[in-house]
Amino acid sequence: MAMFIFQQLQQDYDRRFLSAGGHGLVVNMDDLPADQATKAARALAHVIKAAMAEQALSGIEDIIPGLTNLLVQYNPLVTTAATLKQSIRPMLAELSDDVGAVRHIRMPCCYGGEFGPDLDELANTLGMSADDIIAKHQANTLEVAIMGFLPGLAYMKGVDEALYLPRRKTPRARVPALSVAIAMDQTVIYPLPSPGGWHIIGRIPVELFDANKEEPVLLKSGDKVTFYPIDINEYNKIKSDYKSGRFLIEIST
Repeated sequence: MAMFIFQQLQQDYDRRFLSAGGHGLVVNMDDLPADQATKAARALAHVIKAAMAEQALSGIEDIIPGLTNLLVQYNPLVTTAATLKQSIRPMLAELSDDVGAVRHIRMPCCYGGEFGPDLDELANTLGMSADDIIAKHQANTLEVAIMGFLPGLAYMKGVDEALYLPRRKTPRARVPALSVAIAMDQTVIYPLPSPGGWHIIGRIPVELFDANKEEPVLLKSGDKVTFYPIDINEYNKIKSDYKSGRFLIEIST
């Protein structure tokens, strides 16, 4: 089995573990290169979940991988930060690139028009056509790096370099739910209406968060996502069919 050669993870333990309130423990990895830190955080989350499934760890309530760290939230009536540190330390020396089956998701997106109010402005700024931006956006397979500040919001890395732009100078006070937006090397989809400063290029017709489902969040850290274009008629049909259960997102492993 291939191993991550992260010797730094086995050093400076006092610096590695940070307190996050009365029931949180952060495993800090920001001394690694950015991509390696993200992979290491995800790999550690996988190992911890496996230990929980085997009942080798108890008291953990949530595990949240970040770009350069991993947040472990725990029940202080069941376990302590010191106990978790002792359990997690040996895991850092044996992280594997095997993080379980990777899901590949094909996501429909209606680009431009009222759904993509920034598309034409982006085309002018980047010196390309709107169709070029759409083609480049759907050409790359993106990876969910981390989950964000709203339930179901995924930060997806891997946007074509030709589309790199900073966030908007003036954020919007309200971005409609399910808007697809880009900034820097990332794509986000706003699961709920929210303020936002990214460049909106389209909208999807399926929900990212549904509290009534057994698994309420559609996207997960580590997922691979590919967008494909649909027109407004397809958008309306998929939206209707998804609500009634007649349309299912394409997910493969």
